[in-house]
Amino acid sequence: MLLQDKTRMEELFASLGKPMVILYEDHEMNTAINYALSLEDNEQKILTITEYTLSDILYGRYYWFTKFLVQYEKLYGRDTGMEQQQFKIIEAMDYAGCVDCSLLKKTDQEIGI
Repeated sequence: MLLQDKTRMEELFASLGKPMVILYEDHEMNTAINYALSLEDNEQKILTITEYTLSDILYGRYYWFTKFLVQYEKLYGRDTGMEQQQFKIIEAMDYAGCVDCSLLKKTDQEIGI
């Protein structure tokens, strides 16, 4: 999961020419959602201009969105709509044939779920 590394994400974000958008006051939460949305919105471009695979992108999306979701729930409480978004990423992994439950569990443990 190369795209869970913050340095790699900063490099990718810069190569996409995307400025960081302030969506939330919490810096960690804001960074995580910017990375997750950038991976989602620029999937085809990332596949074209980098050596990252679709699996790398999807697991990166899952990692950063889950990191965002954990912080969001700490600050604002549970939001089932956002939890549904997390499941949609897993569905995208399943559709692409790259879902790995042990890797998802490892990611969740690393983030602290």
